[in-house]
Amino acid sequence: MFYKVLEGVKVLEYGTLVDAPFCARILADLGAEVIKIEEPETGDESRRQEPFLGDIPGLERSGLYQYVNMNKKGITLNPRTATGYKIFSELLKQADVFIENNPVKRMKVLELNYKHVKEINPRIVMTSITPFGQTGPYKDYKGGELINESMGAVGFDSAREVDVSLEPIKLPGHIFSFQTGLGAAVGTIGAAINQTMTGHGTYLDVAEQESIMQNLHAMLRYYYYKQVCYRTDVLDRAPAHILKCKDGYIHHANMEEVQWQRFIELMGSPEWASGELFATYTSRAKFWDALKPLLEDWLKDHTMDEIYRASQDRGSAIGAVYTAKDMFTDRQLTAREFFVDIEHSENGKLKYPGVPYRFFDLPRETPAAAPQLGQHNEEIYCGRLGYTRENLAKLKEAGVI
Repeated sequence: MFYKVLEGVKVLEYGTLVDAPFCARILADLGAEVIKIEEPETGDESRRQEPFLGDIPGLERSGLYQYVNMNKKGITLNPRTATGYKIFSELLKQADVFIENNPVKRMKVLELNYKHVKEINPRIVMTSITPFGQTGPYKDYKGGELINESMGAVGFDSAREVDVSLEPIKLPGHIFSFQTGLGAAVGTIGAAINQTMTGHGTYLDVAEQESIMQNLHAMLRYYYYKQVCYRTDVLDRAPAHILKCKDGYIHHANMEEVQWQRFIELMGSPEWASGELFATYTSRAKFWDALKPLLEDWLKDHTMDEIYRASQDRGSAIGAVYTAKDMFTDRQLTAREFFVDIEHSENGKLKYPGVPYRFFDLPRETPAAAPQLGQHNEEIYCGRLGYTRENLAKLKEAGVI
């Protein structure tokens, strides 16, 4: 954990890849005890996702798995067996929160959907994350990062209006799965607060498609302007662009006149800047094809840090476009001790992003590494549920754990 805000809250996670595991990790970071259930032998699908430490695949070597599942306890369990389902039910009885991201039909067949879970534990908060939600004509559709991004209207934003032969592109990583997990965690914490006050459980139905669209500026632009957004250099105002400089890129967002004038002063007040073509942000957008090379001609002789620092000093809206490499040495993140070193028994000490908040009246705890496959089987099954080591050996032999 990072802070003991949710200490005492018991969470059961039956998720894979990113959205449900990240939702559970947010609660674990805040002090909740999260028990992660994985399939025997194979574990979470994210264990087979790159990047791998040393570019050597292995169940304990995935950086994605390690990051998304830190601060949790991990057990293996097969609920498709009669004994496995009995054990799963025992764990549900002890839990305050249950988080999962399995297909609707699968949870129904396993009798782990909310209809059955609330019979096992009436006061539980259950959060289900699926591509399109538990209801509607798409509820049984399969999904994934690329599918959800496309059906959430983000994929089309990456198309080129100026060249329709170029297809939309996928944004990198699992950005929208992380976004979905974050939204699900907010709802889950709210439900847990309500549970504490009323003693009642509830069911959260989270759709990844809706999570993507919730934060999509393109939806507002279409609703207000009937404008379909594309990935393009042609905007209705300028500059609002990412431009290349001597050693990288800067984000130029000087649309307000006073900000634009401050940047012009930084450039040495070139004569072309006083012409009618570039008098307003709309005219600068209209004649962007003429303005862009003039800006880039100056930018190419200056470094990203030079432009960024000088612009900040003048109150000009310029942002540095950092790479991941830049972030590890960033002065701001270093001062706030954002990155944390976590010791893993197999991988050694590695650095991970921390949490984006600070509780000034609470000490920050030392976070724990993600669990190895089945690492806490004995602790949970023997220490909590009363099984013996001999029982565990038989359960493993039978494919239950």
